[in-house]
Amino acid sequence: MDFGNINLILIGIIVIIGTTIIYLIKPKTAFCSKKYFNKLESIYGNIDKKKTVKLEVLYRYVTGLEYIAIGLFTRRLDITILAIILVAIITTALYYLIRKKYITI
Repeated sequence: MDFGNINLILIGIIVIIGTTIIYLIKPKTAFCSKKYFNKLESIYGNIDKKKTVKLEVLYRYVTGLEYIAIGLFTRRLDITILAIILVAIITTALYYLIRKKYITI
């Protein structure tokens, strides 16, 4: 196991633990700021705030799991960098495609 792989695994674990702590401490709709909710309402119209928070938490968990998986399954640095870029693009694209259908009422 390389030093970079250990770093990726630790980043993934920190993202997951940090998201869990923030989600448990803050009230369910205060996880995202009011400015963010207002921005989404101006773009999509009526939105469900609880579903929006669930989607944000899920996105952060998926991001953390991606870092852990990349850290576990890649060996070379160039493949690791390409995997991070590719997974980030795919995850972000899927997030924006799903967000409109999931959060609107």
